[in-house]
Amino acid sequence: MSRDQVPLEDEEICLVKGLLKHRKLLKMNQQRIIAYFSFPHRTVHHNVISAIARNAAGASDADYPPADLAACRYFLDAWNGDWGEHRWATIMSGPHGVQREELDFGYQFHPVGQGLFCSGHFSRPGLPAFRWVYDCGTDMGSRITARSQHVRDEIAQLRRDVETDRLDLVTLSHFDEDHLSGMLDLLATFRVGILLLPHLTPWERLIVALSEEAAVGSDLLAFLTAPTAFLLARAEGRIEKILLVPPSGDGGAALPPAIPPDAPVRGEEPGVFLPVVIKDHAPDGENQDDGVAADEGLSDSRVRVLHRGGYILVAQAWEFVPYNDSRLEALASTAFKDAARPLARQLTRAAKEADREMALERLTELYDTTFKSRGAKKISARRRNEISLFLYAGPIGQVELRRAAVTIPRHRMGPSVGEVPRFCIHTDRFGQMLTGDGFLHTQKQINDFERFYHVGDRMMRGAIFQVMHHGSKANWKAGFAGLVEPVASLFCSDPLAKYRHPSASVLADFGDYHPVQVDGEHGWQLIGSYRFL
Repeated sequence: MSRDQVPLEDEEICLVKGLLKHRKLLKMNQQRIIAYFSFPHRTVHHNVISAIARNAAGASDADYPPADLAACRYFLDAWNGDWGEHRWATIMSGPHGVQREELDFGYQFHPVGQGLFCSGHFSRPGLPAFRWVYDCGTDMGSRITARSQHVRDEIAQLRRDVETDRLDLVTLSHFDEDHLSGMLDLLATFRVGILLLPHLTPWERLIVALSEEAAVGSDLLAFLTAPTAFLLARAEGRIEKILLVPPSGDGGAALPPAIPPDAPVRGEEPGVFLPVVIKDHAPDGENQDDGVAADEGLSDSRVRVLHRGGYILVAQAWEFVPYNDSRLEALASTAFKDAARPLARQLTRAAKEADREMALERLTELYDTTFKSRGAKKISARRRNEISLFLYAGPIGQVELRRAAVTIPRHRMGPSVGEVPRFCIHTDRFGQMLTGDGFLHTQKQINDFERFYHVGDRMMRGAIFQVMHHGSKANWKAGFAGLVEPVASLFCSDPLAKYRHPSASVLADFGDYHPVQVDGEHGWQLIGSYRFL
């Protein structure tokens, strides 16, 4: 066979199809694609690439699935002129004798400053990518316009990158104004398969409204009055399901999640994998006089509640395990409820705005008086922030990471190549642990967290670790980093902002575990592939 007649291998066909599919985003033309598969000791005839472009060769996407955008970028970034060393393994379980499939995944922490916006994807050969987002907000402070625009710019960039208007899973970890604002912007851009929310009682929602100083007539107060009804109405049919996560402990020790399958399970038809599996049930109703008001959205068939110990399983190969460590219910004592009930009723039912504003002012005074520390004028921010939905995302079964690449997304500039964390290649420690603004400050909180995620070894697998609340020392206990031993420690903060996060003591604790600063200019993205052993 002459040099210009070398055939493409299966993986190369998938790559060519992916490069052709995404060529506008990659700023490539067909001639440039040909160049990546031609070099002195091995040249592919340009007619082969042209035939693939016309669907005259490698036409079956089932047998030759186009590589996704992340895989294409990984291939281009890794290219050194030698296909033999840098082939992207888009391996198929098809008729071509390949022994093991490789599955792709990726995480991106977007640069939004003092806030958190994380997206990710997972795919296995022949199936579309499953895409998720965890939180979408920033601490807007006095620069509300500039910072909120920053988040909107990142949402728009994500939409261009993923080439779809659908996200399969979106998680809102806690309820404050900037995260709600970012979520509404996200819902205006994407359709959502599952929206994951912490499940709060009406009294807990009232406590959040008071602690967040939600104003009468604001979106935040309307949302906290009836979260599911508010979101379903504002999304206008763009949410397929709202899944509420109740407190994992219900006042006692957290109930650990079920153990996932230790290997992928196929459906009855060859090559078909079971869809997303969720253990959930219909929500209970709420009392109209209990807290702010009853959430009428709970009667909608699209709203479900996750079982305690339940989790989400995707394509029998990747799982999402939420953990709700909310401790707000304890604040709603009987004495507080008795005093607050008539004011809460006035807040939600009074016809005049002035009467509603007076009720909110008196409720806030009651809240601060009841729960503030001795000698303080009002309740501290630390005691007012007692809710955040943790989320583990990672593979099931016996797996090993085969390849990984890190890039640094930058505003107004192209991405740069980053350092791949040590100790992750050829291990199963590449899952993601997202903590939002959660607290792991007391030994009990740490023990509950460890007991919950110890099942299935999820705590150690969640080695791509987002450090709690921007690295605030109020949310952390000394020595915690040595317990989880992350492969990479993500600090999503603005070091120049008011609180100078991350705190020096927290940063020092995570200093040996690949600390990464994600701020208003620099993000962090990891993409990789893994296989079952």
